[in-house]
Amino acid sequence: MLRIGTWRSPESVDVIACGWHDGGPGPLGTGVKLIYGTPGAAPHLPGLQVGEVIARSAEEIAELLVQGMDVVRTAPGGCPAAPVVAAGIWHYGWTRRDRGALAGATVAGLALAAQPGPCMVEIWRDGRSSLDGDVTAAAVRADLADRFADGRYRTPEVTVPLESVRLSQEAPSRIRIALAAAH
Repeated sequence: MLRIGTWRSPESVDVIACGWHDGGPGPLGTGVKLIYGTPGAAPHLPGLQVGEVIARSAEEIAELLVQGMDVVRTAPGGCPAAPVVAAGIWHYGWTRRDRGALAGATVAGLALAAQPGPCMVEIWRDGRSSLDGDVTAAAVRADLADRFADGRYRTPEVTVPLESVRLSQEAPSRIRIALAAAH
């Protein structure tokens, strides 16, 4: 399973991705990674590999994670789901053929980015996810609807139709996210 947490400050959106072996086949990255969204110098974190390149897409972020970077800096203004999609590519070895998983991670990333405070998303190998924090399914649905132009959200990796997104309130602070289909 892949667990991704975020916190907010007025000038950044930062993501911590933690992965561990889930018993599934294929490549698997384990450990803790920081995807850092603030312009300027990266934080000084002794003992961690900090990438010098500023990544602009999910594939660029994932490439740096796969190369062994512990800290990846991202360019402002990119797709808000990119860090979550990149963490899934790093952790599970997803490729463009894994459309369902990429679509699920895209929706999870958009939902995570829309939340006002610290929260966390868990993503399974098939792209299903859950969002934990001060959230409701209705609020997440409204946030997603604002991001889906013409009922679709397009990334270089996948197009997700809003009608395929299934949200269910599992607990007062936990939402299950699943997709019916992806293109």
